Amino acid sequence: MIYIFLVDGISHTREDINLNKKILHDFDTAREKFKGFEFAYCVLRPEDLKYLREQSAIYKKAVMAVQEVILPAVRNHCPSCPYGTCCRLDTPELSIYIAGTIGCFGLIDYLLVRCDTELPEPDFRNGRRNLCAFWDNGCRLPPDCRSLLCLQFFCEPLRSDLDMNLVNDRLAVLKSVVDNFSLARLFRRQTRS
Repeated sequence: MIYIFLVDGISHTREDINLNKKILHDFDTAREKFKGFEFAYCVLRPEDLKYLREQSAIYKKAVMAVQEVILPAVRNHCPSCPYGTCCRLDTPELSIYIAGTIGCFGLIDYLLVRCDTELPEPDFRNGRRNLCAFWDNGCRLPPDCRSLLCLQFFCEPLRSDLDMNLVNDRLAVLKSVVDNFSLARLFRRQTRS
């Protein structure tokens, strides 16, 4: 037997309601994690920031190299996307589930984009609409401040319009910046003798 529930005038199955609860729970957990990312950035000392600034410049240059290749296709396909947006927290038809993150950031790429850049405030109300906290008719993050995960997803229409070998080469450079970033070096504390 399938039970149908009316929520906000829309019928939902029990499975839909349980999934929505999971999405909101994961989004709330991600919100707390995101606050921790900002705290980690705020406690950095000036001598810690030197390394972060050097690595941030390399990361942002690599992000822009990816953007240079993909933005024309993104501008061509994304506004008329039949899926609505790949920036939804849960998009089962595209096998996307990002509710456990804010802006798809991990600690390392967050620190790299946050360095010397004031990011827009996340709109956490978007979680109730199944959207990324940085979505508002497009991504509100500056083009050089996108997370590695966001830059790695391409739907079929985008793939068909891109030179994926070139995109993958540029993504490999970006991924190596993240992979080689050292949190230990960033958070090192020198002892005085």
